[in-house]
Amino acid sequence: MNKAVKKILLVQLFSNGDCLYATTVARQIKNDYPNCELTWAIAGFCKDIISLNPYVDHIRVVNDVPKNDNKSFRKFKKKVFSEKAEGIWDEVFVTSNMDNNQALYDGTIRGMVLRAYPHKITVPLQSVLVLSEKEINNVAAFSQKNNLSNFKNVILWEYAPQSGQSQLSFDLVMRLSKQLILIPSTCVILSSANAFQSTDQIIDASVLSVRENAALSHYCSLLIGCSSGITWLCASSAGKMLPMIQLLNPYTAFINAPSVDFTRYDINTKHLIEMTSIDEEKIYECVKIVIEKSFSTAREKYNQPLPLQFNTTRKVVYNMLCYLQFGAILKHAKIMLSIYGFNLEFLKQLILAIITAPFKLISNLYTKKAIKL
Repeated sequence: MNKAVKKILLVQLFSNGDCLYATTVARQIKNDYPNCELTWAIAGFCKDIISLNPYVDHIRVVNDVPKNDNKSFRKFKKKVFSEKAEGIWDEVFVTSNMDNNQALYDGTIRGMVLRAYPHKITVPLQSVLVLSEKEINNVAAFSQKNNLSNFKNVILWEYAPQSGQSQLSFDLVMRLSKQLILIPSTCVILSSANAFQSTDQIIDASVLSVRENAALSHYCSLLIGCSSGITWLCASSAGKMLPMIQLLNPYTAFINAPSVDFTRYDINTKHLIEMTSIDEEKIYECVKIVIEKSFSTAREKYNQPLPLQFNTTRKVVYNMLCYLQFGAILKHAKIMLSIYGFNLEFLKQLILAIITAPFKLISNLYTKKAIKL
């Protein structure tokens, strides 16, 4: 007699890059629970990223939980665990980087997602993305239309990230692109949801879907990224791991530097340059050296190691204290100490977070009341 098929729900609502990380969890679930039926709960605007995924049986589209709305997310989480109690689900795994899962942050977003799964990760870590033949053909037609094969240097620029890892203005990107195309046999593809009028050498890729950027990477020679969705699409099973220059803000709320992620997960960093100062002249010179000399020469001159700082801990601790999640704070401290040891700066930020949290809470409540008035 066959055992009943286990019904499992995976909750990873946002965003494209984070959902790509969570495809590893989906694969692990299928490994740990053979023949299970896996449903993935995901926001409507992200659902396409897991289309055709061989480890996902059903997609549950969730449109009533706005991104970064912790109150709505907690309500949804309560709902799905009630469903589990009713027998609808045998297991529920929540990997979304919200509520007490933020305490799992360890310096990388991938680490936060993988730690949310309670069992050991033994499957390959590469994100799983499966493209349809139609998507691959669409990108081939895009390449032919824009004569990409005529260029030796095809730069893919992720210029409007949703990850918060960097902020770039369209004007800055366009000024730099106009300089870069003066380098012989060079074109620049600007990839985002924002359309503009293409030229022969500065090409608008907004006509492609987010997923199709993975196929587009196979026609490119260099990525200028911001540790957002396109960066991680290039690192997925459907993408091409391009040499990349990453433009990053080292003080964003949740830092997710590819250098830290790659080192943590044994991915080669020799073809990665990170720049933390958005200086037009330096970005141009860096790309020019990559093209005209070598990537290693440019890396030696322009790679800027991110400063080790723990401002994210203050945000995590404050968020946990708002809901009196003291166990989550302790868990975050244990994770960070296991990775960074008794780092004095970490301990300082942890203590400051606890001391200043009540004052910040009062200030935020006052601000909200003032806005309502």
